Amino acid sequence: VEPLADMELLRLAMPRRVFTLSQVKYAIDRIHWLYENRELVGGLKFVEEPRILRFFFGRLAPLSDWQEKLVAKYKADFADSL
Repeated sequence: VEPLADMELLRLAMPRRVFTLSQVKYAIDRIHWLYENRELVGGLKFVEEPRILRFFFGRLAPLSDWQEKLVAKYKADFADSL
């Protein structure tokens, strides 16, 4: 069993000189939206969990229907830009 970490972190790496400023601002806006709506994001469980590099090669399944609620909220907030 893997011990729980004190913090949940995400590293977002972007290649240099590939994206325009407007593309980066768009990504930041959507990531900020996701943070503001983080209560909609539920858990995942491993359905296939390899012993090595499990987060890269494992398969996950949602614990509830949270992804449908998240998509519905996203469409409600950004319907004009889809």
